[in-house]
Parts: sequence; C-alpha cells; structure tokens
Amino acid sequence: MKFLRSKRGLAVIAALFLILFLWRPGIYRLRNRIAGSIGNALGRKVTINNVRLRLLPRPGFDIEDLVIYDDPAFSAEPMVRAQEVTAAIRLRSLLRGRLEIANLSATEPSINLVRNNEGRWNLASLLARNAQIPVAPTAKSGSERRPAFPYLEASSARINFKIGQTKKSYALTDAEVALWQDSENSWGARLKADPVRTDFNLTDTGVIQIDAIWQRAASLQTTPVQIAVQWQKGQLGQVTKLLSGKDRGWRGGLTFYAKLSGTPEALQIDSQAVVDNFHRYDIADRENLRLAASCTGQYSTSTASISDLSCASPVSDGTLRLHGTLASITAPPQYDLTFQAKQVPLAGMIRLLRQSKKQIPSDLSATGLLNAEFHVASVTTTRSEQGRRHETILQPLLQWTGNGSATDVRLSSNGGKDEVAFGTIALGLASGGAPGNSGAASEASSHAAAQAQNNDLEPSTPHLRIGPTTLAIGGTAPVNAGGWISSSGYRFFLRGDMKLQDLFRLENVLALPFARPAADGAAKLDISVSGMWMEFAPPTSLGSAQLRNVRAETHGLSTPIEIASATVSLIPEAVQLQKIVARTGGTHWTGTVTAPRQCAPAGIDPNCAFQFDLTADQFSTGDLAGWFTPHAAQRPWYRILTSEASPGETPLLGIRATGTLRVGRFALKKLSVTQLATHVGTDRGKITLTDLHAQLLQGTHQGNWTVDVSSRDAISTSADPSIHYAGTGVLRGISLGQLGTLMGNSWIEGTADGTFNLNGSANSLSEVPARSDGKMQFAMRTGSLPHLKFPDAANPLLVQRFNGYLLLKKGVWELAGGKLQTQATTYQVNGTASAEGQLNFSIKHGNEESWALIGTISAPRLERREEAGPSEANGETAKP
Repeated sequence: MKFLRSKRGLAVIAALFLILFLWRPGIYRLRNRIAGSIGNALGRKVTINNVRLRLLPRPGFDIEDLVIYDDPAFSAEPMVRAQEVTAAIRLRSLLRGRLEIANLSATEPSINLVRNNEGRWNLASLLARNAQIPVAPTAKSGSERRPAFPYLEASSARINFKIGQTKKSYALTDAEVALWQDSENSWGARLKADPVRTDFNLTDTGVIQIDAIWQRAASLQTTPVQIAVQWQKGQLGQVTKLLSGKDRGWRGGLTFYAKLSGTPEALQIDSQAVVDNFHRYDIADRENLRLAASCTGQYSTSTASISDLSCASPVSDGTLRLHGTLASITAPPQYDLTFQAKQVPLAGMIRLLRQSKKQIPSDLSATGLLNAEFHVASVTTTRSEQGRRHETILQPLLQWTGNGSATDVRLSSNGGKDEVAFGTIALGLASGGAPGNSGAASEASSHAAAQAQNNDLEPSTPHLRIGPTTLAIGGTAPVNAGGWISSSGYRFFLRGDMKLQDLFRLENVLALPFARPAADGAAKLDISVSGMWMEFAPPTSLGSAQLRNVRAETHGLSTPIEIASATVSLIPEAVQLQKIVARTGGTHWTGTVTAPRQCAPAGIDPNCAFQFDLTADQFSTGDLAGWFTPHAAQRPWYRILTSEASPGETPLLGIRATGTLRVGRFALKKLSVTQLATHVGTDRGKITLTDLHAQLLQGTHQGNWTVDVSSRDAISTSADPSIHYAGTGVLRGISLGQLGTLMGNSWIEGTADGTFNLNGSANSLSEVPARSDGKMQFAMRTGSLPHLKFPDAANPLLVQRFNGYLLLKKGVWELAGGKLQTQATTYQVNGTASAEGQLNFSIKHGNEESWALIGTISAPRLERREEAGPSEANGETAKP
C-alpha cells in the first residue's frame, strides 16, 4: 500500500493505464483464464460467453452469460446463471503476472438451491469444499501471495429451490446476496429478499433478511456458525398462503426473529414471533390484539430433532408454556411435549375469541383463571405378521394425557345484564382412537359423530374434553353443559329446563346459532352445537327442545302465537316444530311446521320455504285481515330481541311455504264454511289454494283459488286495490234457501249445482262483486221463487228445473240462455241484475207470451209485453 501511494507507485499505475489504452490484450483469449479464476475460487465449473474490458471506475471485465455449474451429485442444471456480471480485478495480481478476481457482481442472476435425496444442500457442499481451499481472506493484506476469495454479490436475484429434480413453487425474489471470506478461517454471507410462490400471486409476504458467519472446520457438521434471521412486514394471510398454499383467513402484521449459534450438530436456537393487530379477515370492528411467543431449543441436523424446546407466551399476569423434544422430519414424527397454562386470565382469552369468531358481543367480558398441564408423546408398539419374526415398529399413534380446570368462570355482556356463571370447569385431554385413526378420514368420521343427535359420542382423534359442568343464568335453575374440542372440530351440549329469555341471554353471550324468535316461556333442552374449524364453517345446532307455555311473535304474523306445548327438533337441514298445540287469537291449532335452517333466525331469508301440516278448529276473514294487516301497537318486552318492521310493511310478504291446511269452521262474513281442506302454497304474498274441498250451504265446493296480496300495504285505497284473486271450481247440492237467507231475503228455494270461474281485485271482501268478472253455469232443481207469481196464478212460481249462464261484469249480473221449467210449461229467461239489486229480465213462453221482470229481488214485478217489443204495463204485478 505504501508503494502504491508513493510517487513511484503512482507512476507505475499511470504507465499501466497508458499501456492498456494503447495496446489492449486479446480479451477473448482471457475468457478461459477468467472462468478458471472464478471456478478455482468456487470449486465449480464456470463458462463465459463474452468478455469486455472495463477500465473505469475500476479495472475489470464486463462478463456476459456467466454460468456456474452445479455438482452433478445435486443437479444437471446450473447453480447460477447471470446475463450481466461485473468482475473487478486485483491490480497487484497483475503486477505479479496473475489474474485475480477481487469482486464479482451479478445483476438479476438466477440461483438454484438444491437438496438431494440424502438431505444435503448444494450450497452446504459448496461452502464445505471452499473451506478446504487454501485461499486468503477477501480483504487480504498486500504481502499475501495466495489468491484471495472474491467478494461475491448479486442484486435483484431470483433464488429457486429444488428437491431432487423437482423445482418447488417457493422462491426468493429481489434478493440482495453477498458472500465473502471474512478472515483466515471464517466466512460471511448476507441475504435480503422477498419470499414468493410461483403458483400464487402474493404481494405482501414481507422481507426476509439473513446474516451468517461460519468458521473453517474438519467437517460441515462441526462447523461453528452464527446466523441471524429476520422476517418483517409480512401480512399474516399472505404468509399462511405462502407456507401452506392457502389463506387461512387470519390477518395481522408478522415479525419473526431467530438467532442460531453453535454447530449443525448442536445448533442453539433463540426465536421470537410477534403478530400485531391479530384478527379474522371478516371481523371489521377490531381491537389491536398483539400475540407474542418466544422459543429456545437445540436442533441437530444429524438426528433432525429439537431438544430442550421451551416456548413461552405471556397472557396478562399468566403464562402459556410449551417444552419438550420434537423430531419433526423423521417419519413417523416423534413428540414428547408438555403444554402448561399457569394462572392465565380468561379475560385475555376472550379478547382472542372476539378477534377469532364473528358475532361475539363486543362487550363480552370474563372472569376466572385457567390452570392446566397436558402431555403428548409418541408411542412405540409391537406387531407381528404371520410367517415373520416379531418386529418393533413405530406406529403413527400419539398418546395424549393431562388435565386442568378453569375456576370461578363467569361471562357477561350487555352491560352486565346478560350473565352466565359456570363456576369451575374441568378439562381433560383424551387420546381418542386406535392406531391409524389420526388421518382425514378419522376427522370426518369424528365430525359425523358430533353431528349425531342426542348422544355423547366423542371423536376418535385426540381432543380436549370440557366439563361437564353446570351453568346458571338469571332465574333459571342450573343446567348441564360440556363438550370437546379437537384439531378438526368441536361440539358442546346444553341440557336442562330453561326459561326462553335466559336461553336468549346465553345465546347473546356465547353467540350460539339457535333459532331465536321473539318469545317468552320455558323449554326442556337437549341441544348440541358442533362445527369444523376449516373454512370458518358456521356452527350447527342439533337436538330437541320441549316448549311449554310459550308466547311468541313471528315475523309475518301480527297476531301473537301462544304455544301450550310443542317439540322443536333441530336437524342439519331444518328446524321442525312437531306435536304443536297452539292458539292465535280465537283459533286453536295442531300439527307440524318445518323450516329450513336459513329461516330459523328472526329475519326470515326470502329464499327459505316452510312446510306445514296444520289443523285449525276455526277462524274467520277477520282473523286473516289481522294476520295480513300491520299494526302500530306498542311492542311487548320480548320483542326487543327482534328488529322493528319498516313502516307500512305488510306481514307475511317475506314467507314462502307449502303444505296442507284443514279448518273445522271458516267464517266468510255471514257464510259458514265447514270441513275445509286444501293444499296451500304461499310465495311472498301470493297464496295458492289447490284442491280446496269444503262444505257450505248444505252442499260442497271443490276448486282452486289464488290470492295475491304482494302489493298490499298499510295505505291501500279503493282506487288502487291491493288484493288480486282468481278461482275456478264446482258447487254441488247448494241450498238456495240458505243463500237467500244470507242475502237477507228468502226470495228463492231449492237446490243448485254449478261450475264457476271468477277473477278480480279488491281491498276487502265487500268489494269483490263490484270489482270482479266471472261466469257460472248453474242448474237449479225442485225449487220456487216465493216472491214471483204470474198473473191469474194462485201460487208463487214453482220451478222443476232452471239452468243457464250467469255472467258477472264489475258488479252487474247477466243471465244468458236461461231455461226455466215448471210443471206446465218452459220459459226462456234473459236479462241483468245491477249491483244495487235492480232487475231487468225478459221471460218468454215460446212466441206466445212475454213478460218483463223488473223491480228488486225483494219486490219483483211482472209486466206483460207485446211480442214485437216491450208491452205497456197492464197493471198486473207479482204478489209478494
């Protein structure tokens, strides 16, 4: 260095530059020497496509298409491939007649890290080989005559990973890499890169930084190393997708630190992982929850095991600990781990629950402490096969043991108004089934067992048993509760007598998926809640409840339902109400109702469809109006659990249902209909009555009706009718005498049959005739018209048969093709009757006589007419 700084040294350098400008050596002839120099330093075959001399800012070469080949024992693919590489030379080596590379800098190279079938990495093999080469440190002294290890660096590099001949989807991009020999017996390396996967578009996986120093040793296993690893700014969802191939749905900022020191044979590991702002992806209102854990242990590459593992995570004033040994690479894996929870406040665990599960009340709080110790260890079993000697084989079976308890457990929400006291909850760890039952098939069967109704089956996989215990809510007597949690799913049960308002409080506190109408009463419960962890699947409630003296309000009915008794069955697809004994107003009901699970919550899903088989003793058109008309009455206390209906909203418009309805007596204004039976279908206010059978007016009705109230609201007007209807059917054996009585006038006697077709729209039943169109073909038998008598006749008109067509057009009745037969003669009758009851009929007896029937139904008059036209009144009138 003193020579270079002296005047003579500067003169020599200047002369050297002048010579290089005036006479340039054959660069292409130097390719082999440059490649050989790099290859000797790395211990790998190196090829170069082209070389250009570069003088400034430092003498060296610009290399194109540099390829560093891998050891054939690892891969036939190059270890490093770079299009552009800059090689800086050591000037002193030129003075000694040698060519030494001082710095080798690659831009955007592709680097392949390969692990062979023996579990060895090509990079480790390269470092072990270089440790045996007698080269000087990268920053060697001026008097050192040995060639120095070059400073290797790469920018914007891509690092690929291969297992055998298979290239994995994992990679490091935008990598800044450096490798150098730090001193006579030590090397250093530095890496900073973004982890990615080639099969996914990941954008927020963070930055990995590794700094490593290792020393010369006789073998790689005994090489002293010091490695510092940092993984920062990783988004938890993207990191889980990077590692497992799937976004597990968790969010938060991941930071990971690890320090490794020792030798590969005994590597001491100290690490810490922190997740800030932890929450589930679909939980918007979140608090800043910080999860942290630190671990220490000793890893051995020769046995692929971690010994003296010790992890700790503080939770308020308590601690969660994990310690033991783990051999995670061997097949099958071996474990000997102990998990401890010491004085862990449940309040901290509730914070984690709020960020992990939807619908948990934001003000849910808990008191109590968790203390537990669980142990898991691999079990070695012996098996023998016929014709072979006994063999000791390590089965894929883990033994789970341990117990614990949560003491003085109390949950509350809603400002302390909803409170559940659990007391002390026992915890136990169970191994589950036999060898080989830890696979996916066993997990599926475990969940299927959990779905089974009214049983206490536990899964065949290892699980944490919780309880059983008793819990108390409000004024309800304590009920039994318990369950289990496994790696694949969970199940909890609730049994006992409970007031419904206390059940709703429990649902509020625990966010249980029970059907919750606005109701008051009592129930005997045998219910379980189960589900799978995967995909954040919603929990499913199964079981039964015996309802007693329940008063409920249901969306779609303005009249409260009073249930004396009923059995509620919760099955996977539906909620069934069986053996119903109930009352709405003055109507008593029995039967069954089935609703799909999406119909169970208070806000009915418009896509759900009920099924029913109901029998009512009686109801009337007034009851129907009460059901379909919204009321502005004050809400009772138990409706605070449901949302208020929108002003003017018509009840039942959101319901879809199908089923059978039987009614003992139906009051249609003054008309009494008995033994009514029909198949009913409702679809958002459109009601279809199919094959409606009923008895009325001493006869029968059979037909089909549709009623559409989908446009009905609280402000409907006569100018804009909101009920649309249509019907067709057959009437048989109708008593015309009873019909006259209903009309307030006994103007007709006899029996009639008929077929009809009617359609129209109205706001009330009284408006139907004035707003309808219809047609009826009728046939009257053996009757009379008591108010009608022909002139000179001693008695009112007696009818043997009267048939024809009645047409209804917006309140006006028209008789067409009427044929009236008496014992003596036959008449043709045609004409109209107005909505006000005014008559205008023509009665003819062949071509001989003609009469005009005028007046009203209660006071009709017959006037003789001339054959050619209307006759003058002759003063004769029909006798009343």
